[in-house]
Amino acid sequence: MRRPLLYIFFLWVLLLASCAPGKRAARSFVAQPDPIAVMIVPPSFSYQYFYPFDAQNPGAQFDEPGATEESFFLKDLDLERADEIFFSSLINTLRRYPVRVYTPENFDVFLGLSGERYIFTIAQTEIKEYEEPFVERALIDTIVYRQAFLLNQVARNTWFEMVKVDDHAAEPSMQVLFSNFFTSDIVEGRFRYRPFIGDVIYEYTADVLDLNDVYNLQRQAGQMNARYIFEFLLNSHVQQHARPLLGRPAHFRYDPRSGQITRSRTRDGFLVLDQE
Repeated sequence: MRRPLLYIFFLWVLLLASCAPGKRAARSFVAQPDPIAVMIVPPSFSYQYFYPFDAQNPGAQFDEPGATEESFFLKDLDLERADEIFFSSLINTLRRYPVRVYTPENFDVFLGLSGERYIFTIAQTEIKEYEEPFVERALIDTIVYRQAFLLNQVARNTWFEMVKVDDHAAEPSMQVLFSNFFTSDIVEGRFRYRPFIGDVIYEYTADVLDLNDVYNLQRQAGQMNARYIFEFLLNSHVQQHARPLLGRPAHFRYDPRSGQITRSRTRDGFLVLDQE
């Protein structure tokens, strides 16, 4: 019985040893005396797309957008306000992290800085409204009951082009990073059998989107993109400088309110796109 315990203890020690180098690298990144500098370049334009659901051809829903005038929210959305909420939220949230944040108005100052410098250009961003089928089924007395809804959903998709400003590089390499955030109608319900009548009804409550929810999505997307930017740089630093005994370094999260660095079980963040 002792041998399996020794194996478990040995693996536990190796796991701790693998995590420690990454934690040290993450701490050095956060505590460096000359914080990294990040410039965020706003988009020149945001796209709007409406994709209604076609029950006759559901597989082709996203092939061609419908008319924005037929949408529930985009037709009334103040796009300039939505973009301002998104960008301001991104900048203000990123400034809570241990980085120096700049916009194109301070480009000359940014170029004259010492230390690591990165430019995140919002190459494309879009607000997409679409209808998502929601179906719930229940088997009651050998009969399958079905209830279907169309849920309204709105998403904010953003593509960043990131380059590291390096005075020694003839041509800086670029990475394309993608994020997606959405909000939706929420339906909670259940089928209920009424034995005295002998029928089945579907009882539900619905939290339905309104235009304010769409604006709140822009704020939340800005906040989350700021977190993604910092943690992308943080974990890139860990990947470059940590030397774990087992596998690759862990993925780390940083809480700007407490200043704590924690290991994350999920690797949520940007989707890094391959460049053709």
